[in-house]
Amino acid sequence: MILEMKHIQKSFGEHCVLKDINLSVDKGEVVSVIGPSGSGKSTLLRCATFLERIDSGEIRYMDTVAASTGEDGGAVYAHPDEMRKINRYFGLVFQQFHLFPHYSVIKNVTDAPIKVQKRQKDEVRAEAMELLKKMNLADRADYYPCQLSGGQQQRVAIARALALKPEILFFDEPTSALDPELTGEVLKVIRQLAEEKMTMVVVTHEMPFARAVSNRVIFMDKGVIVEEGDPEKVFGSPEQERTKQFLLNYQQ
Repeated sequence: MILEMKHIQKSFGEHCVLKDINLSVDKGEVVSVIGPSGSGKSTLLRCATFLERIDSGEIRYMDTVAASTGEDGGAVYAHPDEMRKINRYFGLVFQQFHLFPHYSVIKNVTDAPIKVQKRQKDEVRAEAMELLKKMNLADRADYYPCQLSGGQQQRVAIARALALKPEILFFDEPTSALDPELTGEVLKVIRQLAEEKMTMVVVTHEMPFARAVSNRVIFMDKGVIVEEGDPEKVFGSPEQERTKQFLLNYQQ
């Protein structure tokens, strides 16, 4: 198991965003998280990647405890040295790309492996060019983000995340900032990664994609997991009335 989250609680002020969430992801698995806006999907990813602190619960990566509930009932995180190791287990692709605008494409992809992971420049650059080739962007290596389309920028962001060689890749609505034509470019890349058995958790509003690519689908609403299971079962014959209503609205 690559990721395990148990009894996760998270509030912003008096508003409880995540209520006793349990999630596990095995190696090679693609898990799609769907649900209405405000259901807690993105917060779940931000907690899993430590961009938000949980209030209580447990987070494990590769059997290493990153956070757990302390004696006072609040979350206690691992030592910073341990957290730096844990951070290498995952990569995150955001909605808005988050590329460095003053870096070229190739520097965006190679910067962290060289500076953070202290790897050899020549080796990193060669691997980065292979990744850009895979993203159909090898001819854009010396371009800057402002010279790229949104779909191209998102593919650079995916290459940048993959360059760190993560065990698991998180996508937070990776196509929400793109028009339909560019959305297809990005989904094609994610589909290819799924075929290569890359472990992924994808928060998405692209229902046909989630149904086609996922091993498991999680439907969230109001901070809880309402339904979870095989995509054909969740989309084809959901058990919960709330899931049925959500999917019905999406089809209209």
